[in-house]
Amino acid sequence: MKYYFSLFLLLPSLVNALSIDEAVQQTIKTNPQIEIKKQELLTEQKTLGIAKADWLPKLDLSYSVGPEVTHTLANKADTTQDAKETNTRQDASAKLTQNIFSGFDTVNAIKQQEALILSANGNVKDSANAIALETITAYVDILKNKELFDIAQDNLDVHKKYLAQIKDKLEAGVGKSSDYKQTLSRFENAKSVYFLSEQNYKNAISTFQRILPVEAQASELIKPKIGELPAETLEELVQMAMKNNPTIHVSEADIQFAQAALKRANSTYYPQADITAQAYWNDELNGRRTNPTEQDGYNVLLVLSYNVFNGLADKSYKEANQHRVLTKNSALEDTKRFVTAYTKIAWNTFNSTKQQLIHINKNIQASAETVSDYQDEHDLGRRSIIDLLNIELEYNGAKNRKVTAEYDRILAYYQILTHTGKLLESMSVKIEN
Repeated sequence: MKYYFSLFLLLPSLVNALSIDEAVQQTIKTNPQIEIKKQELLTEQKTLGIAKADWLPKLDLSYSVGPEVTHTLANKADTTQDAKETNTRQDASAKLTQNIFSGFDTVNAIKQQEALILSANGNVKDSANAIALETITAYVDILKNKELFDIAQDNLDVHKKYLAQIKDKLEAGVGKSSDYKQTLSRFENAKSVYFLSEQNYKNAISTFQRILPVEAQASELIKPKIGELPAETLEELVQMAMKNNPTIHVSEADIQFAQAALKRANSTYYPQADITAQAYWNDELNGRRTNPTEQDGYNVLLVLSYNVFNGLADKSYKEANQHRVLTKNSALEDTKRFVTAYTKIAWNTFNSTKQQLIHINKNIQASAETVSDYQDEHDLGRRSIIDLLNIELEYNGAKNRKVTAEYDRILAYYQILTHTGKLLESMSVKIEN
């Protein structure tokens, strides 16, 4: 119900255009994967109580009653009674047990569970981080593919115009058949590019709809603006990622869990000490109705137990946990390498596309001016339609490169925020447990 209510609240935003921050906020609120991670966190939090329960005493109450038939030597010796005796047997007891030492098993079991809580909490943030970036990528793809689709439409219109012109010249007897065929070939190619661009745009809308179930057209979205990076240098960004990245936090929590499990494995090498207090009552346990007995009593005991041999299972368990610690350490190192590498890739893309755009814009300006000059020269008979098509293709290619570079830079900006753990904060996203 909460899910559909959130989508209902989103509808007015689509009427007034949906910003990228709003899209991410709504996705985090409604995405089922986030809810799964939240429930896993709650499960681990509740399980902590199970581990802490070993600090508390345990009370067991027992009562049993029923007929008991006995055949004893005492009954046989008593000639006044049958050899078999039927009695109503009753037993009752109350036992209180308090563990006072378990080889530090309880302490480390609690540490284990606390590590699982940290890991589950990290998984919530990590999942939210990943889904937020997925939402951003889908959002950006809609805008990017719409601009490429518009360029493809313009390119198709240009080819259609020039194809008509050269056809008129050919029919008037002043055009070349080869020019017409070449222009027709380019027109067909422009048409195929147009349909491919349309397909990519529609697919981008469908992809976004899978993440956030609303059909958002490009006209209903706002082109994101690049903000300030959380640090000025790559070295600072990598350090920030090592400190804040939720995937790294999960790996660190997994190491804490494995270390606590290894310490728990050592608990079997210690004796266990419990204090037990027991009260009991029973009736007719001697098997003779003629001489029934009723007993009651209580005791308070210090119970020490120590397993001296367990078929080498304890040794194997400890060694297995030692390897788990090594595995988790290796996993953390791999995660750090992954985050470092992709932070560098995003940084390189962010800076490279900035430089690309400087020259692409110059290329677009020069191409646009050349198109205008070629058209004037064509009117004077100095340029052919093929010449016009050639410069139009260059102009079209430059516009496509600009769109790609612009959106690659926007995406790289958000990737940097993702890897440094600053994405959700920058978009004012709060995860409610």
